[in-house]
Amino acid sequence: MTRSSDKIIILDNSETLSYNSLFNEMYAGLCLFSERFLMISSEGEDLVQEVFVKLWDKFDDFDSLNAIKAYLYQATRNACLNSIRHEKVKRKYEAEQVHQVESETYFLKQVVEEETSRIIATSIDELPPQCKKILQLSMQGLKNQEIADDLGISVNSVKTQKGIAYKTLRSKLQNIFDIVMHIMWM
Repeated sequence: MTRSSDKIIILDNSETLSYNSLFNEMYAGLCLFSERFLMISSEGEDLVQEVFVKLWDKFDDFDSLNAIKAYLYQATRNACLNSIRHEKVKRKYEAEQVHQVESETYFLKQVVEEETSRIIATSIDELPPQCKKILQLSMQGLKNQEIADDLGISVNSVKTQKGIAYKTLRSKLQNIFDIVMHIMWM
């Protein structure tokens, strides 16, 4: 006994219609129809194939060619609209994910900036008094000579004290930089 891979129905006007011949006749037109909705031919082709798979199960229920064609166009239209709705939901979800990541990144950036500012301020406060005073005057825009004149010390002492202050701050900030880089790459 051989099994046919084609379904055949007898329409109400006594004509016979095979599933394969219907597929060959309608497939290209339905693909073009779906492209008007989707703008992507490969997605439309997939949807049309799914519609034909559904038709295979219902093929014997139809009694006229017009009813089958109406079903195919309606099912293709509905599949396209469902696909469009699904894409909208997907884009909305992706936009929400991007917004959430941006919010988390902004929050993390704020935390890092505040913590860095706190550590810099604490590190400056922990400097020896002379180093601290020289660094603060330098940060206010005074030149080395002006700082030396203001504090009654030599310019070389100002340079040495600034060097000590910068070296100490660099050391403490390097640890922060390492932590920040670790957090960013997690």
